Amino acid sequence: MKYCVLASGSQANATVVESGNVRLLIDAGLRCRTLEARLKAIAVTPESLNGILITHEHVDHVAGLARFVKKYPLPVFANYNTAAVIERQCLLEQLPVPEFALFDSNLPFLLEHLTITPMQIPHDTAEPVGYLLDDGEHCLGYFTDLGYVPEPVVQALRRCSGLILESNHDLQMLRQSGRGFQLISRISGRAGHLSNEQACEAVANGAGAALKIITLAHLSAECNQPELALSLMKGTLKHLGRSEIHVAIARQNQPLPFMEL
Repeated sequence: MKYCVLASGSQANATVVESGNVRLLIDAGLRCRTLEARLKAIAVTPESLNGILITHEHVDHVAGLARFVKKYPLPVFANYNTAAVIERQCLLEQLPVPEFALFDSNLPFLLEHLTITPMQIPHDTAEPVGYLLDDGEHCLGYFTDLGYVPEPVVQALRRCSGLILESNHDLQMLRQSGRGFQLISRISGRAGHLSNEQACEAVANGAGAALKIITLAHLSAECNQPELALSLMKGTLKHLGRSEIHVAIARQNQPLPFMEL
């Protein structure tokens, strides 16, 4: 199994995951042309994708979805509540409605050899999920846009050999950002986003023996610094005696190299 984060941050999010002959996109927050260009940059054709997994309906996760699947017909995997909101958004904006393949949150489903578990997470949308993707040899966790890490997610982390985890903000930078009290409360609240410290705590509580790669994702451009998030996570891993785990920072404006599990 391998993965490539095409974009991650407050503006747009998209990730490619490959296992055997299955190739999936998680979220389509990049505009269609930009998404095509990012895929081309990593030598992936849109036609080679088997589907798109949607975490939730915020625009930075679905901005390019409708136009992309109109051009490249693909099943869009989502739970009912998320699909319903996306359908309403498409109708209001006079965009084509995607062809949804509906799943139930927290119930695994199979796509060829790949077991996909959509895990419900705390965020201020209809029914947000993270994903656990298991091919029988490796397991990848994808968890961004969550205000805290619930116990089922901690348990899931223990299975992961690769982890894409939100490390959105530094709390002090957020409080000094000049943003309004309501927005600060939303971001730092239990339905908001993980801070650097919360991401480190999640890894400290959940890192299993198989974990070899962590990609820190959804960093705020205004309320975080990549060097800070990286330093704190590496410090946590050193304290755990797990300095061998590779840590990368996902970028907003260019794809990372493929990470091989």
